[in-house]
Amino acid sequence: MTELFDPIPDSEQLLRWWHQHQTQWLASEADAVRNGLLQDLFAVRRQLELMAGDDIHTLATVEHLYDALENLGDRLSSPYGQESLPLAMQHALKGWPSELALEARLPNRWPVEPIEYVTLVLSVLEHLRETLVALPNLPQACTVELAERQEHKQLTVQLNLQTLPSTLEGCNSADWAYHLSTFESITGGQARCTHTDHAVLWQLTW
Repeated sequence: MTELFDPIPDSEQLLRWWHQHQTQWLASEADAVRNGLLQDLFAVRRQLELMAGDDIHTLATVEHLYDALENLGDRLSSPYGQESLPLAMQHALKGWPSELALEARLPNRWPVEPIEYVTLVLSVLEHLRETLVALPNLPQACTVELAERQEHKQLTVQLNLQTLPSTLEGCNSADWAYHLSTFESITGGQARCTHTDHAVLWQLTW
């Protein structure tokens, strides 16, 4: 009996393929939500506005469904994921705590990135957002910078705090290790997390 395929022994190659496959599938599902379900629901909402008149409860229910579907599409895949990394980051940062003194240094122009790279960067930012939300006190300042460095691209995130919480001292925790190691494996780049007594610095280079 003849085998129809040869197994791929390179685990990193398999990981990169799987991540690319899953990212593209999620982007396709998100597009289906935005271009299919959302458009259909928008049409229903317009009809109800014409027919329901003062039926505020029905319109509010449809509006809630519309917002929920829109958020679902955004969680599956950024609406800017295939367009622009800076725009995708800007969109993601809108979900960060409004009380946070956040400075985003994002360029207006940026070369097109593979969507799987964009997804990885956004995943790291989302993990950081979840970490910040869990803190008893927000940092005094947070700077997010995306820049090109000679032949490389770099994302830098710096948090300034009066006292470094134990949750942020664990830069080598399992969660962060998985996120940053996956970034290195998929992009072939480098991920670093360092801290002093009053600041934490993340750097992703690819």
